[in-house]
Amino acid sequence: MNRSIDRSGSIVTNNAEVITGIVMLQLIKPGTRVIADDYTFPMNMRTGSPAFGDVESFLHQVMFNQIWRYYGVPRHNCAGVSSSKMIDLQDSYERAIAAITSALSGANMIALHGSVSSELIYHDVQAILDDDIAGIVRRFIEGEEISDETLATDLIDEVGAIPGYYLDKAHTRKWWMKEQSMPKAADRLTYPEWEKAGKKSCIDYAKERMEEILKTHKVSKPLTDDQEDAIEKILKEAREYCKKKGLISDQEMKRYRESMRLFDT
Repeated sequence: MNRSIDRSGSIVTNNAEVITGIVMLQLIKPGTRVIADDYTFPMNMRTGSPAFGDVESFLHQVMFNQIWRYYGVPRHNCAGVSSSKMIDLQDSYERAIAAITSALSGANMIALHGSVSSELIYHDVQAILDDDIAGIVRRFIEGEEISDETLATDLIDEVGAIPGYYLDKAHTRKWWMKEQSMPKAADRLTYPEWEKAGKKSCIDYAKERMEEILKTHKVSKPLTDDQEDAIEKILKEAREYCKKKGLISDQEMKRYRESMRLFDT
């Protein structure tokens, strides 16, 4: 993670660090699968604090993706980082721009859902709103299918000029479901409909969807006891390793174990 305000220079130093890590990993265990990740942000020059969600970070990720695409190594980006402390317009536009620029420049995996305030917390409502962002990005990246069927010149000739219309055609019924992205939390009502429905915002719709999911969702296939034991074994080894290496203090371990008890209730 590089805090340089110079995008080009940070690409040089960060690439050297990432390549070194991959080389060492391959020397230890040849053939290990990797996905390259490089997140950078400039310092807020007014305050000295990190400037999450800035356009320079997006530019850095774009350059990184293009270089590592040339290398032929899969690429991971983080698009869910914003300096906003709440779910608001700033949070939304910073996430959306980061996600679309990452996707367009060749990211293979994009972390987006749920984080708020520079990933300090995660929220269900944010995750639902991020679903809409992800759906829009996916639809844009898919692009348009150009074929005889989608051009539909025969249908155009059949319908003709005004007063002809396409809503009652099988072609329309088939293709609108494939072609149109339908966000779950966005407001798509007309103004009179919006007033009559209670003047709800996208956050209101996201809250309603969150409550519906929490009430109705059922885990179709819970983990088996053997799987639970295997996960607990991995976590135990990780705790012991971190404590042995001095990566976590006794106080931090105490807070960690207290937080884990919340999931046992």
